Amino acid sequence: MSNTPRFRPTSASILAFLCLTLLLVEAHEQVHALATRLLCGGWAGRVFDNVLPYPGCSARRLALVDIAAPLFSYACLGLGAALLGRADRRTQSFGFALQFASLPLGRVLPQVVTVFVAGSTADEYSFVHRLAGDALGRGATGMVAVAIALAFTMPPLLFAWRRLPSAQRPLLFAGFCGLPLLFVIVWLIVGMNGLLAHGVLASLGTAAWPGLVRVHTAVVAVAFLLLCRRLSDLVPAGGPVLPRPFFRPSPESAA
Repeated sequence: MSNTPRFRPTSASILAFLCLTLLLVEAHEQVHALATRLLCGGWAGRVFDNVLPYPGCSARRLALVDIAAPLFSYACLGLGAALLGRADRRTQSFGFALQFASLPLGRVLPQVVTVFVAGSTADEYSFVHRLAGDALGRGATGMVAVAIALAFTMPPLLFAWRRLPSAQRPLLFAGFCGLPLLFVIVWLIVGMNGLLAHGVLASLGTAAWPGLVRVHTAVVAVAFLLLCRRLSDLVPAGGPVLPRPFFRPSPESAA
């Protein structure tokens, strides 16, 4: 019988993970908002999952606004992989949570959709389109965006794949890639954006800083602070496998 530790996340650790996911989505949008303010000179309107293009801002500056937030998310994904390669279980657990709470599938899948669905868009796609203009068709622009997303997501995800217990690897990988994205779609894009569209807490904010976004972020942040220690339950005692740093080759591959 295998001695590899099995993942048995608790309800509290899953709730902490979902709070972290929501906070990273908000941080992603905050990067868009701040980049818009710095590069375009004003605050753009926004919802829970999108910051609108600032009127009158040049295409090249908007391209930088588009790519700024994905770069933040990719940095979270890479940092999570680096932490997952450490020996300490708490550090491993936070690294594991950080990787998948950054929604790597949410970086790749929208780019694929832009190739096949007219009218759809995504950050990386918009970045390429604003720079290339009419020089690239929709399909070519989408393929470049897919290549960008894969280049940043695949190395840390492959590292996480190798760290997972082999018996649980497919289920865990599929679950932590897909279910957080589904949760964000249902909770934020459908649920909270629906409330925002109906003017809930509209008097507390502005178009650039909706009151509902402020209140929601504050509640989630408090919940995460109360639950963050439970993230250690995501990785069992002893770690998923023998730790190996993300940025250093194994002795076998160096030989």
